[in-house]
Amino acid sequence: MIQEKRPGLMPILAACLVLLLAVAACSAPSPASTAPPVAQPDVAQVSGLLAASEMVVGENRFPFGLVAPDGALVEGAQVHASFYKLLGEGRTELKAEADATFLEVVGVTPHQHADGEVHPHREVRGVYVVDRVNLDEAGFWQARFQVQPPGDAPPLEGRVAFEVKEVSATLAVGDAVPPSRNPTARDVQDLAEITTHHPPVPGFYQLTVAEALEQARPLVVIFATPAFCASRMCGPVTDVVAGVYQRYGDRANFIHIEPWDLKTARNEGRLVTTEIFREWRLPSEPWVFVVDAQGRVAARFEGLVGPEELSRALDAVVG
Repeated sequence: MIQEKRPGLMPILAACLVLLLAVAACSAPSPASTAPPVAQPDVAQVSGLLAASEMVVGENRFPFGLVAPDGALVEGAQVHASFYKLLGEGRTELKAEADATFLEVVGVTPHQHADGEVHPHREVRGVYVVDRVNLDEAGFWQARFQVQPPGDAPPLEGRVAFEVKEVSATLAVGDAVPPSRNPTARDVQDLAEITTHHPPVPGFYQLTVAEALEQARPLVVIFATPAFCASRMCGPVTDVVAGVYQRYGDRANFIHIEPWDLKTARNEGRLVTTEIFREWRLPSEPWVFVVDAQGRVAARFEGLVGPEELSRALDAVVG
């Protein structure tokens, strides 16, 4: 089996996601002087984990996980989220409220065994998502969760602190995408040389980003590596994009790009970022970008994304 090694430059987020999906917990530190208690003494606590590398001023997609005190994932619950700006000296200001949806994605991840044979493994990943929340100020915030698990389980409460930045470190909605020259089917004899998706979707490897931009058609770009994924989400997300491609491939271009240099990963067991991954300034993987006909980011999804979310974003640009 291929050993997935984490490079030193990977952000804390990737490690947190691995722990979350392996039924463990980690969370962003909460400023002690600005994080008041939120739960009643008789209400059990859960730990919240932000499943994204950044939040920025403006509208955000807010994905998160919930972990019980015993380390078990809290899945399929009804969750109401309240978003507070932390003002200091124990003061907070309620800024927004919204219900979250539990998103479960099933996919297949390829694993190479010692005999060289590749075997597909079915993987299920889940995360809660608030589709849209307006975070109108930079600084430290807190999300508080009222959680009703399935069945007759008692209610739970939880929270997670996070920082809102003025601008995104990577490409934001409205930004022009780089005219990248990713490898295509024309450059190789076998698609396995440029993808770890199994089986590969030939339509993902026909164009460079630069060529797609010249066509002035909507575009979906996915950065994911099913075989070497630090977050373990790449296989399911790539399968989601493959399913959406079947419905939109005649109206939009689709491109899959591996974030790691595959020769180095396969031959040396090291994860080295590609030039294109750095060009797009990505802090983690997977990422999915929906690009409009003018070559600007119309929507972006970090981590898990469901077919309904991606389809809605495409509907907004394909006309």
